[in-house]
Amino acid sequence: MSLSFKPLRIKVCPQPGHCPGLYIPTNIPQEHPQYGQSLPCACERRRQAEIAQHALPLELRRMTFEAYQVNDQNRKAVEAARRCAADPWAGTPLLTVVGSNQTGKTHLAAAIINQVLCQGEPAYIRNVPDLLDDLRAGFDDARFWKTFDQAKTAPVLLLDDLGAQSDSGSGDPYAVTWTQDKLYRIINTRLVHQLPTLVTTNCTRKMLPPRIAARLWNPRYGVVIAMAAVAGEKVAA
Repeated sequence: MSLSFKPLRIKVCPQPGHCPGLYIPTNIPQEHPQYGQSLPCACERRRQAEIAQHALPLELRRMTFEAYQVNDQNRKAVEAARRCAADPWAGTPLLTVVGSNQTGKTHLAAAIINQVLCQGEPAYIRNVPDLLDDLRAGFDDARFWKTFDQAKTAPVLLLDDLGAQSDSGSGDPYAVTWTQDKLYRIINTRLVHQLPTLVTTNCTRKMLPPRIAARLWNPRYGVVIAMAAVAGEKVAA
C-alpha cells in the first residue's frame, strides 16, 4: 500500500466574499487520488467545522486539553496528542491510543478533535459500536452506503472504543466477519488516502483482528500511544 500522496487542502480562499465553497484544483498530478475532485476551501471547511462542533454532545465538547489532568505517567502521551492536534496532516495518518478503562483515552483523543475543530477544520467522532449499529440499521432504509462512505472519507475521524462492539464476542461467525470487514475497510481506505484517523481501544494487538492490528501497529502508517493508569486517580475513559 502506497502512502505517497498527502490529502490536498485549499488553505486560503481564492475568492474572499464571493466564495462558491468548492474548487477543482488544476495544479495537481493526475495520479493524485483527489485529481479532478471538488475540494472545499478554507471558509467552507470552517463552516463544516462549526456544524460538526455544534453536533458534538456537550460531554465530548468538554474533553479539551485544558481540562485534561497531566501527570508523569501520561505526559508523553499528551505531548504526542498535542503535536497531532496542531497539524494532523504533518506525520503518519494514524494515531492509536491504547489503555485499560478509566485511563483517559477518549478524553485525550477527543481533545485532539476539539482543537482541530477550533482551528476551523472539520473533524468527527464515531463510537465504534454505535457506528456498526448505524451500518446494520442502514440496510433497511438505504443509509448504509452514506454512513459507510462518511466514515471512510471524513477529513479527520476518531473511531472511539474499537473492540467494544458486541460482535467481537458473539458466536455468529458471519456477524464477526461482517464487523471485521467493515472496520478494516474503513481504516484501510483512510490510510490509502492518508486521512488523519484516531483510534482508541482497550484491546491489545493480539486481541484485535490481525488485519486491523497490522494497520494500527505498523510504524509506516502511524503511532501507538499506551496510556498508563495512576493508582487512586480517576479520569474520563
